[in-house]
Parts: sequence; structure tokens; C-alpha cells
Amino acid sequence: MSGYSIDVTCPCCEAKLTVDVKTGEVIWHEKKAKPVVSLSDMVKGLDAQKKAQEQLFRKQSETHKERNRLLEEKFKESAKKVDKTGEKPIRDFDLD
Repeated sequence: MSGYSIDVTCPCCEAKLTVDVKTGEVIWHEKKAKPVVSLSDMVKGLDAQKKAQEQLFRKQSETHKERNRLLEEKFKESAKKVDKTGEKPIRDFDLD
């Protein structure tokens, strides 16, 4: 390699980077090795994700049902407060 280079560790992904001092470009990028996870741990993780998604679905469906009921109540309240006299309101234009 021509010129000087420095080795830097990325604070986000902990990858090792070799950077050229003059240009600031990354010359070499080496990712951090991921630990090997056993198959049984993966299955447990999937089961936990499945349970969490089922709970989220139940919560969303209950919220949706509650929302429909709330909208019905709002509609009934607004229907009660509607002016049922049938008269048109007086406009400024009608007063001339």
C-alpha cells in the first residue's frame, strides 16, 4: 500500500476499517464475526416472536372493535344534537 493508513473500529457495527490517511477512503473493511447460534435457540426465538405477534394481533383486533363502538356512540350523540326544525339559517345575504 502506498501512503499511510490507519486501522479504525466502527462504533456502530464494530467492523474493522483500514482507512487511507491522505484520501480518507476505506481501503479494507472486515465485518465482526457473528456468534454461531444453535438451532434450538433459533426455534425458541421464533416461538417467542410468534407469541408476541399473536398478542399484538389480539390487541389490534380489540382496539378495532372498540373503535367501531366509539364511532357509533359519537355518531348517535351528534345525531341527537342536529337541529331538526327544518328551517334554513338566516344568511347575511338574505337580510339585504
